[in-house]
Amino acid sequence: MEANEVIPIEEDDIVDNLDHILENSNIFQTNSNIDTLKCFIFYYEGKKMLNFKNYEIQIHENRLTKKELLAIVLKHNKVQHKSFDLTGIYKYELEIQDKQIKEFCKNNKDFSFLSQYHTIQDIVFHPCVEIFNDNNSLLLFFSHKSPKHSEEPEKLKPKNKTQKRVKFTLDEKPKKTKTMKVMDETNV
Repeated sequence: MEANEVIPIEEDDIVDNLDHILENSNIFQTNSNIDTLKCFIFYYEGKKMLNFKNYEIQIHENRLTKKELLAIVLKHNKVQHKSFDLTGIYKYELEIQDKQIKEFCKNNKDFSFLSQYHTIQDIVFHPCVEIFNDNNSLLLFFSHKSPKHSEEPEKLKPKNKTQKRVKFTLDEKPKKTKTMKVMDETNV
């Protein structure tokens, strides 16, 4: 046997070993409180990703409140001197209890860990197996619409001008005013 050759592992051996680990160890114990949460923020312009940020958020009682979420959105809606609109809020939570680990290993397609939120609201995270808590995260998507250049040139709007109103009278003899001198036929 060569040093670079892969050693095959049978699926039944893994399942049998997993039963032993689940029964006799505390690796998969359930945590009661989540203190920190990863936050990933993505900035898009059209279909092109311009930037992203990654940092940790402190949460209390397994909850990110509406007020805290709004503060995060308002703090991070500008990048590179551009304003961005919030277009997506997602929660990624590996919510698996210790009794479900074996089932998850056998058929992981039955589990969905991504939740979408359509409004700014409280986001609750549920206690689960402690080693999975580090994977819980909040995903925020911001987009910036680039100004559209239309093929038609913009129509020029006329400038606003003050119009002078003139009143015409059809009298035979013009009236004398201060500014107007009437010329007699004799003076001509």
